[in-house]
Amino acid sequence: MLESYFEERVKERRNAQSADMLTVLCHTTDEDGNSFTDDDIVNHMIFLMMAAHDTTTSTLTTMAHHLAANQEWQERCRDESARLGDGPLDIEALEKLESLDLVINESLRMVTPLPFNIRRTVRDTELLGYFIPAGTNVNIWPGLNHRLPELCTDPEKFDPGRFAEPRAEHKRHRYAFSPFGGSAHKCIGMVFGQLEIKTVMHRLLRRYRLELPHPGYQPRYDYAGMPVPIDGMPIVLRPLR
Repeated sequence: MLESYFEERVKERRNAQSADMLTVLCHTTDEDGNSFTDDDIVNHMIFLMMAAHDTTTSTLTTMAHHLAANQEWQERCRDESARLGDGPLDIEALEKLESLDLVINESLRMVTPLPFNIRRTVRDTELLGYFIPAGTNVNIWPGLNHRLPELCTDPEKFDPGRFAEPRAEHKRHRYAFSPFGGSAHKCIGMVFGQLEIKTVMHRLLRRYRLELPHPGYQPRYDYAGMPVPIDGMPIVLRPLR
C-alpha cells in the first residue's frame, strides 16, 4: 500500500535533512509556524506519484507515432538531443530541446488526452441564444477547437511549425490551444508534465530510431474517455548503435 510506504518514509524524513521533495514537505512551515500533518504529506506524495500519469503517457504515445511517421521531425529533435548529450538533465538543459516543445504541442493538439472538461454554471446565463440556468453541468470540448480551420491551418496535418513564430497559430484565440484547460482551472502540473515528456523522449531518441510497423500505418482510437489506441499502436524501436 502506498499509504503505508509513505507513512514510514515520513517518519524517516522528519529527522533528516535533504533537498528531496518529501523531506522538504516534512520541514515546511507557514508564516505562523504550522506544518503539514503526516496524512497531508502522504496524500501529497501519492498525488505526485499518480497525477497526470495517463495524460503524460498518452502524449508520449502520440508523439512516438508522429515522429515515426515524420522522420524529418524525428531527425530535427534527435539533432538537438545529440547536442545536449547523455549527461544529467536539469530544467535549463531541457529548455534547449525547442523542437520537442513544438512536437509536444502538436501532438496535444491532434490527440488531446483530456478532450473535454465538465463545468457547472454559477449563475443563470445565455450562450449562443440558449438559456442555461445556474447549477447546470456543461461539457466543454477544447479538443474541438484544435481542429477548427479558422484557428488551425490544415488542421488534419501534423505540422509542429504552426506553434513557432511568426505563425504562432495557438495565439489566434485565447482558447485556440487549451489541452491543459484554462483560467483558474488550468492544470498546475502543465510545466512539470512537459518536462517529464521531454526527458523520456530525449532519452528514447538518443538510443532508438522510431519507425512505423508498416508504411501508411494509422492508429484508430477509442474515444470513450481518454483516447486510447485500439490496437496498442505498435511502433518499431530500431537501435541506433
